[in-house]
Amino acid sequence: MHEWHALSLTSPVAKDLGQADQSTISVSNPEFPLPQGLSFHRCFVDQVTQQVLVKDIQTREFVWEGFDQRRRVQRYHLSDVETNPHDLDELPPESLLRLRDFLESATGLRPTHAAVEEFSIRKMKRSGEYASNHTVTTFESVQLPALDVDQDSGSYFVAQIPLLQSAVQHVNKPRRRQANCWELESNRHSTDIDMPARSLLIKRKDFLWNWRSQMMASETTTDLVLVVKLYTLPESRNEASHIADDDLFGYIPSPQDRIPKPPMPSLEEVLTIVITTSPIKSHPSTELLERTMETFVRAGTDFAYRCRKVIVCDGYRQDAADAKVTKKHTNPKQAMRNGIVNQNQAENYQAFKNALKEKCAAAPVDTVFQNCTVEELDSRHGYGFALRHALRECVTTPFVCVIQHDRTFMRPTPMTHVLNAMWHHPRIKYVGMSMRSNLLYRDIFLGKYGRAYLDELNACIERPPELLVDAAEYGPNSRSTELMDFATDKLRDNILALTETYRASAQAILEVEHRQTLTSLPTPGKHQMSLTPTLFWYDNIHVVDTAHYRDFIFHEPYQMVARGGFVEDKLSPVLKRTVERLGMRQGHARFGCYLLDDHAGMFFTGHLDGGSYMTAAAKETFVLAQTDKEEKPEL
Repeated sequence: MHEWHALSLTSPVAKDLGQADQSTISVSNPEFPLPQGLSFHRCFVDQVTQQVLVKDIQTREFVWEGFDQRRRVQRYHLSDVETNPHDLDELPPESLLRLRDFLESATGLRPTHAAVEEFSIRKMKRSGEYASNHTVTTFESVQLPALDVDQDSGSYFVAQIPLLQSAVQHVNKPRRRQANCWELESNRHSTDIDMPARSLLIKRKDFLWNWRSQMMASETTTDLVLVVKLYTLPESRNEASHIADDDLFGYIPSPQDRIPKPPMPSLEEVLTIVITTSPIKSHPSTELLERTMETFVRAGTDFAYRCRKVIVCDGYRQDAADAKVTKKHTNPKQAMRNGIVNQNQAENYQAFKNALKEKCAAAPVDTVFQNCTVEELDSRHGYGFALRHALRECVTTPFVCVIQHDRTFMRPTPMTHVLNAMWHHPRIKYVGMSMRSNLLYRDIFLGKYGRAYLDELNACIERPPELLVDAAEYGPNSRSTELMDFATDKLRDNILALTETYRASAQAILEVEHRQTLTSLPTPGKHQMSLTPTLFWYDNIHVVDTAHYRDFIFHEPYQMVARGGFVEDKLSPVLKRTVERLGMRQGHARFGCYLLDDHAGMFFTGHLDGGSYMTAAAKETFVLAQTDKEEKPEL
């Protein structure tokens, strides 16, 4: 439960309502500095007005908005209702127009627009202290007025009135006016504001332009919260103005991107392969890594034999025999996942690294260990920071393919085609090779966010000409699917069942519908692969623009990757919040991450699970031990 602190401020409407001109606002942070442009009145509308408003609102249609915080919304234009009436369904309710007039008479502020937002407490979050990894806060306006004088005049404003139930609004002021600036002005510049039902909160000037906010659940709320928002904000001037406030965060498409590039050089000139590894129980054997790298040929011989490969061996923390450890780390597998090893495991890991270096040094021509070096880290970094080290110290090519030691190619994969597309289209920053869990990504997205946002996602799908490929090689019933690695009959049955599921999925149906809308005839013998935008940065096999990875994803002030963790763990929520703040097209463009789909209904990559991996020799020993145990006569 919050401990609220009352701060005194001047009410903009108290005198007009025949009350004292002082009002109090309840905040969670007692050191909160009241910003210029913050006005509050505790009881702005009466019960009767509230009842009429709610009744009128409930007769109108809501539409869904938002990604991270889904909510239902009604939007209305108020400025031209009398002079240029719209269709009756688009006209605001009479009670909303009366509320507009009442606001103007009490404050002198006349709104041009209105929005009614319906929040469910199941979708809301209680905040507490500001934390960038879970609280999505946005500016009321994505752009500033054309002139600085307009910012200070107070002619632009947002007025919010909760109905039925009280609400809590979290506000914070970043050091810079950027939606994704994680640094706050200070700890004082972050608080929750208690908004009782029928109260009025007005944002103008500094509070409107430089503070971000998020509506959240009140601790007393048991049902829905309706928030009426009356506002006047700058009209959109052009597309560029929407991104001007965040031009330091991520990639922003520019006209220069459309200038044709020369043909892509050879694959080995543009791509480095980084393989990450760490202590596992199968060491000192190199079998797991050998099995993984043997599948590289499925991405092409140039990829497997010509490209430079860097095997990054993470460091570890050695656990003394008598040291106290948490219960979580008493499990050997979990301990090793966190880089904690005993003396024997440390010796096995060192023997593994020595054997690996010998393999690389003695590798014959046209084998996977050719052009391969080993990079040893002295201390435990974790996957994310070990990868960061490789990007900073070992990679000089414009693109990098990142592969964990137990991730494999399951069937022929169009790696050269993907790199060619990324070379010619700078907006494509990351391409993930599909795996079982994300093969039906569009269906997953549809289930989480609904059809309206799936349409936005579909509008961002890329189909570059470089991915128009030989239909005999990739796509349904192609050579790639015929060469799928069915290691067991059970795996074969599971994959074929998934293929049937794919053919009936929204993803497959939407792709068919897209082809039917094309005005030109399909190229005979060719198949167009697609790149689906993803709001999750999968650590599975992926190809990335090196500078994007090194200088943006791992940019230290953004803190988008945590030491000791995986890249996807912290980065994916940041990606999702950026889309929430900037919209699907602009927010996703900052990261430019896509999943490859050849519409065959089969994924490209698999997982050997290095933490549980048993070598062939270990399996044989285990089977013999089990057999001896079963054959041993009972006494």
